[in-house]
Amino acid sequence: MPDDSQPLDIPGNHTLAAIAFTEAVNFSSLIAADEQHTQTLLSRDIELITEICQDFEGSVLKSTGDRLLIYFVSAVSAVACAVEIQKALAAAAENLPPQNILQHRIGIHLGDVFFCDSEVMGSGVNLAAQLQQVASGGGICISQTVYDVVKNGLALQATYLGLKKLENIAAPVPVYQVLIPTNIAGGYSEESVADVRTYLTREQYRDRIILINKVRQYWISGVLQTSLRDRALISLGLNEQLDALKLPWGLTWANADEAGNPLPPGTKLIDKFKQFAKGGTLLILGDPGAGKTTTLLELTRELLLGAEHDYTQPLPVVFNLSSWQRKQSILDWLVQQLHIQYQVSKDIGKNWLQNQQLLLMLDGLDEVSILHRDACVVALNDFSLQYPQTEIAIASRFQDYELLSNRLKVKAAVYLQPLSLEQIGEYLTNAGGELTAFKQALKEDIILQELARSPLMLSTIALAYQGKSFEDLTQMYSLEERRQHILNAYIERMLNRRSSKQYSQKKAMRWLIWLAKQMREKSQGVFFIELLQSSWLPNIWYKLIYATIVGIIAGILCGIGGALNVGILLEWELGKLAGISIGTGTGIIAAIVFGFIYSQITPVETIKWSWKKTRSNLLHGLIVGIILGAILGPVCGLFYSFVLKVGDGWAEALSFGLRIGLGVTLIFALLHGLNSPTIENNTIPNQGIWQSAKNAIVFFLLGATGMGLVAFILGLPILVGPITGLLFAVFVAGEACIKHFALRLVLLCNGSIPGNYARFLDWATEHILLQKVGGGYIFIHRLLLEHLAEIGNR
Repeated sequence: MPDDSQPLDIPGNHTLAAIAFTEAVNFSSLIAADEQHTQTLLSRDIELITEICQDFEGSVLKSTGDRLLIYFVSAVSAVACAVEIQKALAAAAENLPPQNILQHRIGIHLGDVFFCDSEVMGSGVNLAAQLQQVASGGGICISQTVYDVVKNGLALQATYLGLKKLENIAAPVPVYQVLIPTNIAGGYSEESVADVRTYLTREQYRDRIILINKVRQYWISGVLQTSLRDRALISLGLNEQLDALKLPWGLTWANADEAGNPLPPGTKLIDKFKQFAKGGTLLILGDPGAGKTTTLLELTRELLLGAEHDYTQPLPVVFNLSSWQRKQSILDWLVQQLHIQYQVSKDIGKNWLQNQQLLLMLDGLDEVSILHRDACVVALNDFSLQYPQTEIAIASRFQDYELLSNRLKVKAAVYLQPLSLEQIGEYLTNAGGELTAFKQALKEDIILQELARSPLMLSTIALAYQGKSFEDLTQMYSLEERRQHILNAYIERMLNRRSSKQYSQKKAMRWLIWLAKQMREKSQGVFFIELLQSSWLPNIWYKLIYATIVGIIAGILCGIGGALNVGILLEWELGKLAGISIGTGTGIIAAIVFGFIYSQITPVETIKWSWKKTRSNLLHGLIVGIILGAILGPVCGLFYSFVLKVGDGWAEALSFGLRIGLGVTLIFALLHGLNSPTIENNTIPNQGIWQSAKNAIVFFLLGATGMGLVAFILGLPILVGPITGLLFAVFVAGEACIKHFALRLVLLCNGSIPGNYARFLDWATEHILLQKVGGGYIFIHRLLLEHLAEIGNR
């Protein structure tokens, strides 16, 4: 009840207050079923709530039916009281039958309220009332204002639910849910064991949403919805009849209890997958072109919807196993791929994986190098053993999987059946007259029937032979010859499609063949421009040219920097000699080191500048500066006094010690002001190299500032700082840019790639030969990649 300290009886009084709003769950239906019993339960709970409120200096201002409006002086008291209320109600319910339990939800906001006679009004009341609608039974939801006040004052776990559109509130409101461990019968949520995935900060929620959007954009919008199947439907005018060839075409399900039973028509794979306990692994098998990747991505699409609406669900993330290397653990490989494909910082990625917050959708087990495939299976089994609650779906060609010595430890396997002749006939009937010739040939040609049983080949035929005759095709008697002919006809037709930018068919084929060969030889499922490496060069002579270009660029930059520094400090004649000497020596060393020994091109991780982080590192920098100043100061002072015979030794020692210590402090704080963001929102082709170039500018500014201050402190010309900073930037972040430029120049000159590579790859995507996956590219299907690679080998 209100006491004298609370201004409840003063008409027209405004005050800042923490308002809690409680409501019984499903009260209307309960009261309709048994009014007297429900009212008795409500009176019991209201009495308990009121008693607890008094212990936290709270006052029940208003009671309307099952709702209570409670006033608190502070947000900390309001939240602490709400937690105690839910715990007490849960404890009381432990010994009650389900029919005697009422669930209550609570919303809390800190805001302006207005007292007028017996009424309490204002935004604080309205928002608190709406927040309780968001809470689940037995739960508490709080506003951003309340969270900011209590997050450091109370030992509670809260998760960010995102921006919520609340009734009668114009703008979406940030909402947090306070989580209370309970284990109650009759409907209370079971959270007796704190699960790390349950508690999300606002930043963690942001990271989660960004990754969901990236997976959806890259693989669902970028690959699934631009698949050959969908492109064929659109070309045939069937895009409004997306069930013209229903997915899945036919599934056979097998697990420990069932041995290869066909699933009933219309069965969704997501429904079978959800029957797994935590940690289940599903294996998707099929012949080439049977739709394994499509099935995996269909499953991913359904799982994304669940993860988006339930933050406790693991995040489905798609990876291609082809890039796995024998010496890598699956954990390290996943962290690397999260960073490369999705721009997730390595710390965040490792944390997600170790806390088993990701659901792994692994495509292309058959694309792993045949020498390493068995080892990959062993590594996957080891990973599942180490992280038993991580769910995994793996796709592979059936024949390649059968040849393996080892077997995946899976809960179930699904085999994609070939198309039936009835399904093919229905598809061709829906296509109308565009595929009349094919339909006629199919009736009499057994080999053609076998080809068409693959969904991929059926879609390829639909695009390649739309409106054309099959005379050439029917004259071939080998199944493989016909498959090659169909793929060649498809490529020719796609290359001849009109667009704003045209490339000659000869050049486009040469570039595509080179890319296909490299991707197959290097076991790459997704191609990123920034991950081009000197190992892709054809022979030692091209590698020598590449190393020479790297050496020339490094030598010119270092020579200019050395000449300027020596010229400013001493004299320009000596500067010229120093520039030539330093440039030549550095160029030779850079050519050997960066061209051959350390030739790997590694774009610098994304960084950002933080003044807050800089200030927090000033103390650490001061400690480092004092230590170095204490060591180097006396050394330099004694050198001046006894070697150069200049000044007083101890005075010079003290002076140098102070100046060096201050300079080191500044450089330490500036460099430690750099931090890596969690996940980048945007992804563009060659983003890694562009980001490295931007980071080189950041390093230049930091190096120039830090070294300029050090030069000033040491009494040297200020220009020494920017010049040194430029060299610092070139060899810290600019190294990747120099190597990448040299490699692209060599590949351009030998005809392997065009000048504007990203524009060509986008053009190939437009012509349905490639698909774009974020900042990377994949061939429209693995069979097309293999076909082009074989042409290159011939």
